[in-house]
Amino acid sequence: MPSTSKFIILAIVALIGVVSSQDQAKCAVNQLFNGEICTCAPGYFSSANDESKARCEDECEEVYFSLFTTGKCVDNIFGKVPKDQQPACNLRCGIRIRLWATVAAFAVIAAAVVSLVLALPMCIASCSACLNAKKANKNAKRVALEAQAAPSKDQQVATMGYNPYAYWPYYGRA
Repeated sequence: MPSTSKFIILAIVALIGVVSSQDQAKCAVNQLFNGEICTCAPGYFSSANDESKARCEDECEEVYFSLFTTGKCVDNIFGKVPKDQQPACNLRCGIRIRLWATVAAFAVIAAAVVSLVLALPMCIASCSACLNAKKANKNAKRVALEAQAAPSKDQQVATMGYNPYAYWPYYGRA
């Protein structure tokens, strides 16, 4: 008895494997077997079938329709594959940016570039003026400190008034 039940289970598993391998062998790339025929996998559509093409356009527009984007069916996703090897399901939804959104993006980029070009020289001039002011301030502090310090012997001689009687000790005495 146990050997017959094992045999029946193995036979059922083998039949299921054969049936599923036959179903997979029938369907091409991007296709699924729905129990009767092969249909395009979710997200893929056929360009040969007008109904499938119209469904692709409707779904793309519905999914990707927004203020900035719109949907479009892309039909050349297998362009590098030879024509005889291309699968039947060769359309897929793609996202496209609306024209006004593209123009607005370019306008924003152009405004940023112009702002940078106009602001950069002002920043350089401002930085240069700041550096020169620091240098002048440092020089002014140095001069002020030198003026406040005790005068050197040379400065004392230079500022001393001339006294012609300094070397005549007895001149003018009685």
